[in-house]
Amino acid sequence: MKKIFKQIKNHIFISDLIFIGINIFLNFILYLFNIRFRLWVIIFIILISILGLVIGILQLIYLSKNKKLTILFSLLGIIPLLILIFIFMPIISFVALFSYKPEHVTTLENNKYVAVVSSFLHVNVDYYDYYGFLLMGTKVKIHGYFGKGGYDPFNSPNLPSRIEYTYYNDKGKVKEKIIRDKDGNIIDDQNYEDNTDKSTTNNNDYLLPEDEKVLYEKKFGQTILRFGKTDDVLGQNMLVNVLRSKDNGKNFYYVSDEVIKVSDEAKFIFLNELLGFAINNGKIYLDNRTTGMYVTTDSGKTFASAVFNYQNDNVEYISIKNLPYYEDNNLKIKCSVYQINTKKDQYEDKELIFISDDNGLTWNLDNN
Repeated sequence: MKKIFKQIKNHIFISDLIFIGINIFLNFILYLFNIRFRLWVIIFIILISILGLVIGILQLIYLSKNKKLTILFSLLGIIPLLILIFIFMPIISFVALFSYKPEHVTTLENNKYVAVVSSFLHVNVDYYDYYGFLLMGTKVKIHGYFGKGGYDPFNSPNLPSRIEYTYYNDKGKVKEKIIRDKDGNIIDDQNYEDNTDKSTTNNNDYLLPEDEKVLYEKKFGQTILRFGKTDDVLGQNMLVNVLRSKDNGKNFYYVSDEVIKVSDEAKFIFLNELLGFAINNGKIYLDNRTTGMYVTTDSGKTFASAVFNYQNDNVEYISIKNLPYYEDNNLKIKCSVYQINTKKDQYEDKELIFISDDNGLTWNLDNN
């Protein structure tokens, strides 16, 4: 052991390079197991590496037979580096100030995590697996949204009235969302199925509910349901989901298990707190090539394609004229088809009224 320390002492520069190489290799191995060093460990390693390089260079100069040449080459390497640091120090300081994310070891639901706080305009906390004071996981297990602000919730006595926790499985898919009050009591609980074929609302790098463009909104007492736009897609289409507020619009939370794709000209409506519709492009194709109308019976958590029972070999699609509505407690929708008239001498728009007995999932012609 004494010989090893002696070799390190006599060859600090080489030993530091070996130290850097070992840490790079060790980080690579840890990442294979979804583990990494804690932030303070990484900072410590960087400081030791820099200190070792400086001392190693000074030692090389001291032991060099041609000190002038060694000093010259050292200065040629160090001076440009110092100049660059001096020039970019304001930028580095600014970036470091706003990119610094404090870590806290905390317990949530009897499990120990390393909580990483990101706060500027909004306060977000990512919870990672805890592997002792040196190591932590690389995958986010829980994401906590603490609302607007720029504070550290672990150092602030004033927490928001509602905190939204999003839980992820080992594949990084959303499996559950729980809304708690500041005392930890559950306000709302939404279970999510793990389906890799679905596009979940979590694929937007924590796009906050209030950041989504509002496409439609309907109020039912203290509850507000909202269709929001999450992203644009090719073909003049967009991805949308449903948001809900239970406190008269003070806070909105995701409802939808998955986003749906509709035209940029889509129309939306909620007839009550459970029943809602998204009209894609105003056309119901008889060959079912695409979904013409989505229907939800659970406040937007899930969507199904509405089925229209209609046969007409002379038309390609049904045109939706108005949004679904209730008439004499019957759910109806007004449509039309552009077809040749009975005289077969010209085309005309024929009005069709469809009625549904299963909350909009299936539609049949109203014979009344």
